[in-house]
Amino acid sequence: MAEGRETDALAESVVELAYRPTVGELASALRARARTTGAGRFQRGALVWTVAVTTIGALLSAAGSGHRDTPWPLYAGVVVFIAFMTAVPWLQARRFHRLAERQGDISGTVDDTGVRLTTAHSSAGHDWHLYSRYAETPELFVLLSADKSAVGLVVLPKRAVAGPQEVDRLRAVLDRHLVRADTAEAPASPRSRGRAVGRGVGSVGLLLLGLLLFFFAFAAVQQAAHPDRFPGIQNNTAPISAVMLGLGALAVAGAWWLVRRMSAMRIVTAVLAALVLVAGGAAVYRVGPMLHCWGADRIAQGPEGAYVCYDF
Repeated sequence: MAEGRETDALAESVVELAYRPTVGELASALRARARTTGAGRFQRGALVWTVAVTTIGALLSAAGSGHRDTPWPLYAGVVVFIAFMTAVPWLQARRFHRLAERQGDISGTVDDTGVRLTTAHSSAGHDWHLYSRYAETPELFVLLSADKSAVGLVVLPKRAVAGPQEVDRLRAVLDRHLVRADTAEAPASPRSRGRAVGRGVGSVGLLLLGLLLFFFAFAAVQQAAHPDRFPGIQNNTAPISAVMLGLGALAVAGAWWLVRRMSAMRIVTAVLAALVLVAGGAAVYRVGPMLHCWGADRIAQGPEGAYVCYDF
């Protein structure tokens, strides 16, 4: 009888699948893997920094007297490179999908012994010791191999099972044998506490950076804004001030993004960000009337308060 109960329990834990993978699902799985590996996080960080540096360079190059010599072909090449790197998961998914299409429909089972997948031309078994963790997206479960780069992965679409209850059973089987890739984010884990402290410090640092940038943006147009103290035609620093305003706004947005999943810090950051943005609003109020002279070399305030553009 004990043997019969064990057999029944094993049968109850079996989850059956039937599906044919799509390009979108494969691309989603590759993006999920990238989020859990150091190489993937480095690539995303490099892209963010490339976009930021290129944007700052383009804005600064377009400002002032040198705007006619802006190397737009170089910036266009950077944009094409960024677009290509962003599309890499989709391009890889296309290649994998062509191979999967030759295999046809996939059927299989997931239970406490592992994953078994069968197609019209092949069959494969994956024991649990081959995989250390899994990632979950709204559409997929992605099993990741134990190596740092997670070279091996198994994609299990949620649509492949009979219904929501089967999705829950499949998740339960995975939880018994693998670690969720986002377990490190659990509030009680030491790693999570360390990250929380780091995110809090980073958020405060970004808010201070945003406040500093808003101050510089305000100060950059000091002479043009006060013709009584600084008479005559002044250098047009409004475009540079506008760039600093944009960077300050990005710093404030980044401060909130770092703590968006931390309820207490999110409230504190929102209050501090509102105060910082008040300073940014004062700078915008001063710089805004000058921005119609974006490409001009010089600027001066007329007797009626309007700004006149000069291009020598």
